[in-house]
Amino acid sequence: MDIKRAELKVTIAKLIELAYSTDNELTVKLMAKSGSTKLTIDQNGKATLSGAAGNLTFSGSPALEQIGAKIKRVSISFTRGSDNNVKYTATFSLEIISMSVSGEFDIEALILSCSGLLCRAARAMKGRNQALEHQYQQIMGN
Repeated sequence: MDIKRAELKVTIAKLIELAYSTDNELTVKLMAKSGSTKLTIDQNGKATLSGAAGNLTFSGSPALEQIGAKIKRVSISFTRGSDNNVKYTATFSLEIISMSVSGEFDIEALILSCSGLLCRAARAMKGRNQALEHQYQQIMGN
């Protein structure tokens, strides 16, 4: 199992995309307008994005499958920064280890990159092309 921090950062972008595809209005309110937001995912892939604007539950499994390790829990804290920046700290608790990553990204750039691709992404979560993966890496600070 060779999981890189860059892969975890891309997974965070994919999780935000899944939330956005489930309920774009609530996701924007939670990520872009509220002060702090939390995303938790349990061992069954049940994801909950919560903050002052409300709660959104969705399946995080499609984004987690590419990690290739059994996930026990994922916890990501988002804090609104300056301009469109969102700072995050994430802990991925895997079968035998935990890994943490942190960084910041431009929420508007992430949402705009996702919104034009949502239909294709929903149909082909596993079959993403390298250009999209590279775009996520750039947005997420790699």
